[in-house]
Amino acid sequence: MTANTIVLQDIQEGLKNEEFCYYYQPKISLVTGKPCGAEALLRWNRRNGTVTGPGEFIPLAEQTGFVTDIACAMFPKLIADMLLINDLDDSLIISFNLTSMDFEKPDISTMIRDAVLGHKVNPKRLQIELTEATILHNDNPVVKERLHSLVEMGVTLAMDDFGTGYSSIDTLSQWPFAVVKIDRGLVQRMQENPKSTTIVQASIRMAHKLGISIVAEGIESSEVYDFLMQSGCTEAQGFWMGRPLPMAEFLAFIRKEQRWSGMPIGLIHIAQLDHIHWRKSLIDQIVRNTFEEQQPNQVKTFSVELDHTQCKLGRWYYGHGQEFQGLPAFDLLEEPHRRLHALGRELIEAAQRNVPHNEIAALLRTLTKESSNVLSMLQELENQAVVF
Repeated sequence: MTANTIVLQDIQEGLKNEEFCYYYQPKISLVTGKPCGAEALLRWNRRNGTVTGPGEFIPLAEQTGFVTDIACAMFPKLIADMLLINDLDDSLIISFNLTSMDFEKPDISTMIRDAVLGHKVNPKRLQIELTEATILHNDNPVVKERLHSLVEMGVTLAMDDFGTGYSSIDTLSQWPFAVVKIDRGLVQRMQENPKSTTIVQASIRMAHKLGISIVAEGIESSEVYDFLMQSGCTEAQGFWMGRPLPMAEFLAFIRKEQRWSGMPIGLIHIAQLDHIHWRKSLIDQIVRNTFEEQQPNQVKTFSVELDHTQCKLGRWYYGHGQEFQGLPAFDLLEEPHRRLHALGRELIEAAQRNVPHNEIAALLRTLTKESSNVLSMLQELENQAVVF
């Protein structure tokens, strides 16, 4: 053991002496180019004048179970900081790190619940980050139950370090995550490793299909920032935009009202893929229920989304896509997209009424023309957005 070795007693005394605080690393929206939140990162301001990062003491705290004591002691500080942040910008979402171990006892979940019910914090502005590693081997049903309870109150759950585990997708399917954060290692290897690039792009598309927000960590250059924006990523975090900042410096950062490039062209491409998938699903279901041999008394089922505001293209159009409002192709897109869904309803009703096959085929041809029109407008929107 060296003089610089940290032991549990050091951490306990540091917590007792209020030597811990949060630094805040900005997150930037790749849609608007504006700050959209920050991650609260624990720092230890030791009496010897050094500032110690969590990597030097959290592993020991986790091994000894003291990490939950730290979480409970620091949560009131987080809420106090959030009140100051909200005074400047109440749209920012603040995330903080917990482990599944923290939820094995009721303390931290009760504190979060009380803060929400006591109107000390807006749950929609509070985000819990959990690494896959902390929950992968935790089969305690109470942990999942407590997390679900907080999610039902409006708190969001983010999977940190996505892409580093062996079963990230399986974990996503079992836990109520609304956000995934792509591991910084994958992001930083993209320029040298094509496989990392493919994994990042596939993760972005998968998150979009699942309706999950995606944050890329570890961005250290404008080239990586631009690539992620063009790939359809929605949030970015990294030294290129901002390092973790002490509270006073983070407040000054917000006051600057800095803006980075934010033009979600990549989301236009994903919207095209979403539309193609919607059209294919509709046609597949029509063919299966109309042209293929049916069993006697077989019920015809259709699962395609018919509300033009709720399909994936519609959610994009009435959500992030509004950044393109004013561009001719965007403004003209709404009506043909609405007509397309009306045609979808007409097709399904025709199939359910067992109308002649030639009438179904005629409707399918009309659908194809309207679909081509929508795709052409989305492609033209890409062209217009480049010079927007």
